Amino acid sequence: MKSIIRLIVLTVLSGLMFSCAPKVVTQLIKSYPPLPETEEVIVYEREKDDTVPAGAETIGNIAVVDNGFSTKAKGSFEQVVELASEETRKNGGNGLLITDHLKPSFWGSTIHQIAGVMLKVDTTDTDFVSSREAYVSIQEDNERKRINIPVHTLMINTGYGNLGGNTDGFGSEEKKMVDKLHQGITWDVRYYYHHKGFPYGVGLMVSQFYSSPFQELVYNNMKNNVRLDYAGLSFGWRNAFSPKWIGSLYFGLGYLGIMQKFSNPGNPSEYGTLTGSTVGPHFGVGFEYQVSKRIGIGVDLTEISGYLTSVNYNNLTRDPSSPEISSENRLNVSRINATVGVRYYLK
Repeated sequence: MKSIIRLIVLTVLSGLMFSCAPKVVTQLIKSYPPLPETEEVIVYEREKDDTVPAGAETIGNIAVVDNGFSTKAKGSFEQVVELASEETRKNGGNGLLITDHLKPSFWGSTIHQIAGVMLKVDTTDTDFVSSREAYVSIQEDNERKRINIPVHTLMINTGYGNLGGNTDGFGSEEKKMVDKLHQGITWDVRYYYHHKGFPYGVGLMVSQFYSSPFQELVYNNMKNNVRLDYAGLSFGWRNAFSPKWIGSLYFGLGYLGIMQKFSNPGNPSEYGTLTGSTVGPHFGVGFEYQVSKRIGIGVDLTEISGYLTSVNYNNLTRDPSSPEISSENRLNVSRINATVGVRYYLK
């Protein structure tokens, strides 16, 4: 018998839609004829460090889990052990080692759930080994295989940003100006905390967008600039596909503000602003490569969404021919950012 047997995580969708019994899942390694129902199946518990015959042969892995419709009355520890024993007997085994036992909980299942190894044992064997030392539990095996995410990650990114909205109804010259205002550069700074390196984390995100900062946008003898600000809480899921590569999904909610500045090119001191703010969500996906233990590089695609139902005119007079911003005529201040940047792994 191998000193360490790797078990797989056995997960189940609720396939038995009208059943109230727990679900039994197996993965066979070897096949033997079924044993009669009168044959005893010896149950060993790794939690109790029961000793197992040294010559025990592994037939396969087994789990008894909640199918989504199980009832507590049919999911006691004794009942799920009996289900596992019956399945072990059907596959030619006369020994069952329980490596994992998940008890009922308020936030989890209402039944006991177990996982373990189906064995073929020689009852006359006089040599025994410790089940705790010889067999690895699913939880321990997953922990050993899992590649941890950095606990503290600081991200600094910059790239291209594009505002939402459309230009329907605009004249050709005005449309060109709006199209240019909708494109620009963006930057963001993010921090994520992943407790003990687990995939799910929480953090903060701060981002800004500037329209065409390297060219002067003039329309009707007025210079135009747009700046968008965003700051919010962010929740992330990051998965290490290999020791070097990490994929990310993230979302959150935060403050979204806009400031559009109008100024006289001949006299910059003459200017006015249009401002507004709202609350909006952000969603994104990214990939990063760990160059070293402390440094990485990454790319991200992020959408920040928001609509304004009112704006403030500062030192400006609204053109009566322009539609007024209202709940029926909202101003779209959403944007999409494509960025690249560095990652600092603080721990």
